[in-house]
Amino acid sequence: MKKSIYFPGLNGLRFFAALFVFFHHVEQHKFLMGLNNWWGVPIIDNLGHQARIIFFVLSGFLITYLFLKEKEKTGKINWWKFQTRRALRLWPVYYLMVLVSFFVLPHLIDIPAFNDVLADNFWKEFTVYMVLFPNLARLLPPIMGAYQFWSVGVQEQFYWIWPLVVRFFSKRLIPFLIVFVAIKVVGELVLMNAIDAQVIGSELHLRLSQGLKMWQLLLFEQMAVGALGAYLVFHGKDRVLKLIYHPVTISLASVVFMILLFQHYHFVGYTVLQGCLALILILNISLNDRFPIQLENPFFNYLGNLSFGMYAYHTASIAIVISLLTSHTNLVESAPLIFNLSLYGGSFLVTMLISVLSYKYLEGYFLSLKKKFRMVKNTEKGIANSEETTKVLQPQTA
Repeated sequence: MKKSIYFPGLNGLRFFAALFVFFHHVEQHKFLMGLNNWWGVPIIDNLGHQARIIFFVLSGFLITYLFLKEKEKTGKINWWKFQTRRALRLWPVYYLMVLVSFFVLPHLIDIPAFNDVLADNFWKEFTVYMVLFPNLARLLPPIMGAYQFWSVGVQEQFYWIWPLVVRFFSKRLIPFLIVFVAIKVVGELVLMNAIDAQVIGSELHLRLSQGLKMWQLLLFEQMAVGALGAYLVFHGKDRVLKLIYHPVTISLASVVFMILLFQHYHFVGYTVLQGCLALILILNISLNDRFPIQLENPFFNYLGNLSFGMYAYHTASIAIVISLLTSHTNLVESAPLIFNLSLYGGSFLVTMLISVLSYKYLEGYFLSLKKKFRMVKNTEKGIANSEETTKVLQPQTA
């Protein structure tokens, strides 16, 4: 029987990343509705951003590793089969929530911060979501239930080009990644300088500012950092990996991570630093048996399977629960603690219930179809029979 590729612990990491994004967006919804909130507190803002970074780096890591294995096994990378697999995994849930967000939620939930601006931008926003460019919608008002999909759009656009990159640059991947990341960083510098040279409020200043925002949101450099990790693991670069697993590296990365978590920072190259910290976490959780955080168990594996559903459904769930609580109770003013417990608990339960049903009755069906287009076998469920699975491990440090 063919062996599968499996990185232990990463499903659990996906779940916690989705959970942190959930916390982030609960406070954002409270802010948008003018309720008392912690949206401006750095840790609330950064918690969601750091979780998103984990998704980006993890995505680049896993996809690049599978491409390298496919290239080794078949001598090429089948772009069409990969895109078919991605469509089967993404499109059913993505397009379901896009349609619900545009045609159902606005008629069920009255949140002015969302609904009052939707009519003026409806078809423009609907178009960019339907053609898988939801990141462009960040220049427009947010869409209730779907605005979190901007990051999914960035990942999809990365996936359109990355199979070709790995296919043609697999033997020179490190130099390519260095140039690739450098272009992204230098491009940001060029746009920032161009903006500074323009008159504030001018048309060109506005367009350049919008371009800079889109360029910064196109976080290909973080997925490229994940690709670097895949290259190191695939080619068994033990010296570098032992350095990543070393307690001193882990301690320094943890200190920097905590500093960034509790402060608002942004500087050119900041996203690359964030990506490197996420990569250190990912590699240690999955491949370092002595790392104190161990997420490999059946419970976390199952929750990790629900993570895409959690990400897709959580903002609609928050909107539904917060609307019910503010429309039919006076808890906001009379019992703020009960209101917040009800909001967090109710939103989480609704999110998880929908995610469980979605994974069983919607996603599960399309995941079974996805297997027909695999070039390299990997485990979907995170729990695999040991006779069928190759657990990817590297030498550990003392």
